[in-house]
Amino acid sequence: MTHDRPWRVLGRRTIHESSWVSLHQDDVQLPDGSIIVGHHVVDYPRPAVGVVPIRADGAILLVEHYRFIVDRTHWEIPAGRVDESEDHATAAARELYEESGAVADSYTYLGSYHPANGSSNQTFYVHVAHGVRQVAEISDTNEIMSARWFRQAEIWQMLAENEIRDGLTLTALLWADAHTRGLFPPRRNPS
Repeated sequence: MTHDRPWRVLGRRTIHESSWVSLHQDDVQLPDGSIIVGHHVVDYPRPAVGVVPIRADGAILLVEHYRFIVDRTHWEIPAGRVDESEDHATAAARELYEESGAVADSYTYLGSYHPANGSSNQTFYVHVAHGVRQVAEISDTNEIMSARWFRQAEIWQMLAENEIRDGLTLTALLWADAHTRGLFPPRRNPS
């Protein structure tokens, strides 16, 4: 499906550029002809992936992560950047193993989304891992403090009490729950 592009980029200045993230200022013409000078755009050159690990009994594995940017410790799904040489399904399995020491029998791709499409092109791919079991220690000890299994009721209580604040984790948990209930079919993997 193609659409007209009502906002037209007239020019771009790069403020900062790295292999992790870049910041640009775009001059953009709006449909009414007016021009925004210096609209900030955060450019992520590679996507990220998140995986909801589900054990055979339905428990979900979350990892405890300290985020210095918001100075908080959060329970999150295993997640990370897709490496240059891998697809997002491979990245999901790698991140699950690195951050929790777990492996899965199978994976289901649930979809992708842009968490802040008004200012960023970042893309998150979401997977559910089925038949998850821990087989090793956490190898990513710089990022992950611990891993713990949560019952579905505990997850919903944490959501109700606003204890889970990571956007990728929120979206992935809700999509995974809808998928488990048969309300959210798996999507075709875009590879």
